[in-house]
Amino acid sequence: TARAHSPPEEAVPRLEPELEQEPPAWRELAAPDALLRLPQREVRRQEVINELFLTEHAHVRMLRVLLELFYQPMLREGFFDEQELSNIFPSLEDLVEVHTVFLDSLKKLREESGFIIAEIGDVLLARFEGTEGSWFQKISARFCSRQSFALEQLKAKQRKDTRFNQFIQEAESRPRCRRLQLKDIIPTEMQRLTKYPLLLLSVTKCTEAAAERAKVEQAAECCRQILNHVNQEVRDMENLMIPPDPPNPPRSHKSSPSSPPSSPLCPPQNLSQFPPNLPQIRSKPLPDPPKPQIPPNEPPDPPVNPEIPK
Repeated sequence: TARAHSPPEEAVPRLEPELEQEPPAWRELAAPDALLRLPQREVRRQEVINELFLTEHAHVRMLRVLLELFYQPMLREGFFDEQELSNIFPSLEDLVEVHTVFLDSLKKLREESGFIIAEIGDVLLARFEGTEGSWFQKISARFCSRQSFALEQLKAKQRKDTRFNQFIQEAESRPRCRRLQLKDIIPTEMQRLTKYPLLLLSVTKCTEAAAERAKVEQAAECCRQILNHVNQEVRDMENLMIPPDPPNPPRSHKSSPSSPPSSPLCPPQNLSQFPPNLPQIRSKPLPDPPKPQIPPNEPPDPPVNPEIPK
């Protein structure tokens, strides 16, 4: 039985201890006397901001798992070439970078404010609004719209290639995966996008300062627009991957040898034919011509009898 090459333990990338471990909660780090002075509504606000930070930390960790335990070894072991992987995991490296920068900005804000954050609106707008927000929307749409395509291609290769199947099983068994399978890790970006508007809405409900609340509300609206755009891209791509209806049967029993048989559209077997940015567009079949309508209850014209010459 063919075995997948298992890299030595020291070759397996390891996360930094700070990223691998759960960061402490804000209550454990803030000054005790400052905690005692906080009103209950502000305590709730800090809890939501802390949840935003902790879940972003967990998301970056999972994206790094996808990149370092699956994407990079698949390329290194020759299971796919670079073009094929860019179609299965488009913009993955860009997503890791964007989320890491956002996590670092949240971490810096926590430390500079003594872990009781007074204003977070500017940091949120810097991530989700303007040029940065447009770039985040673009790379998220690329990645999430290929999610179904990626799952199908990986599942098909696992069925056909025992060496690849063993590679996936060994990667999924590593502690960094936290007992999650690859099919559970790929959808995490889409799940994260759905979480942002809910978290930011919770922050606004607990924010008293009008200017700060307006900034967080604007950031939440940007997140909703990004989510709506990505959802539409996902629907469009899934519609492109649905095979068209079979053609109508020919009226004549004779088949034309010059006409090749038509086949439904399926995802390309050669992944390099599937461009990373421009999806293949399927032309719609022309409708059948309308049939002539016969008016109801109208008797047919009587036959015309020609005159017979006498």
